[in-house]
Amino acid sequence: MLKPTEEVAPHSDTSVLNCRVITRQFDDIDAFAQGIKPLILTADQLTPGGFQGTLNIAQFSGLQFTYVRQNQTLQAKGEKSQEDFSFGIAFSTDSTPVLAHGRLIKKSDLFGFDPTREVDMIVGKDAGIAIANVNQQVFRSLAAQMGYEGLDQGLLKQNFAHAHHANFRQLRAYYEQFIEIMRTNPSLLMRSQMSSLMVEDFVPLLINTMGAIAGKKQVKSKTLCCYSLIKKAQEIVSSYPDRPLTLKQLCDELGTSSSNISSRFQDVFGLSPMAYLKIQRLNGVRRALKNHDPQTTTVTELAEHWGFWSMGHFSRDYKKMFGESPSETAVN
Repeated sequence: MLKPTEEVAPHSDTSVLNCRVITRQFDDIDAFAQGIKPLILTADQLTPGGFQGTLNIAQFSGLQFTYVRQNQTLQAKGEKSQEDFSFGIAFSTDSTPVLAHGRLIKKSDLFGFDPTREVDMIVGKDAGIAIANVNQQVFRSLAAQMGYEGLDQGLLKQNFAHAHHANFRQLRAYYEQFIEIMRTNPSLLMRSQMSSLMVEDFVPLLINTMGAIAGKKQVKSKTLCCYSLIKKAQEIVSSYPDRPLTLKQLCDELGTSSSNISSRFQDVFGLSPMAYLKIQRLNGVRRALKNHDPQTTTVTELAEHWGFWSMGHFSRDYKKMFGESPSETAVN
């Protein structure tokens, strides 16, 4: 369910750069994921408890700035806009990491800017993600004017860049400034001088930072060595959504030992393979409950379809995971 929405309308003076600022709070992970435009996302909750998410958006001409934060660990997958480059940074700690395509995102990392590559992220509890979506045509035109023509054909295809702290400090400060203004004083962005400053200073600074990174040797990819195995395991897990899958079956299909696959899942998700599978099925039945017709399908039938045979155990696990009973989800 979408909680009350605060929206600041565009400034009425047409001489001011068109700006729209939106703040939304969610207690539904699906609505939260769908609100993060222009990305097209689905998200699964990986830690137990009621979900709370906050979404802040500032929209300018050729630039959108988005900040998202949530109280539960989630796994997000989906597609990007083919019209924009998306430059993300993470606000996280060692205890609330952010992983993108199996890579741990650090304080001086930019990620997500290859529009042809899908979104594949794990975002820890209370970690924040800030994303600057820049129109590709605007980016290319300005990059060419600044002497960085072809930047999008090189570094941006890597989807990830690690910057030296000295190069990244000013850009990160701009992200932090955006976040603080959106959270505490969004009307400030409606002012002509502030709007111009944000658009005309931020995008050139972003391009300069990317150009400086492109001119330096990049740190070799540090994707988790186990991630390819995890991806294969996820494909197998997704083929068993509505029936139990044993650890032995999973290991047999992967050609590995139970200790190896258990260790790898713990490294990436902080969960055992079987716990991860149950959580995926719980997320699946939750979506089914939100869309089912009570005249034709009962909660019990949906639970059984997703491989939950004991309604007592299912209801207990469901409420622990999502902070509400299956019947409460079904009527919302």
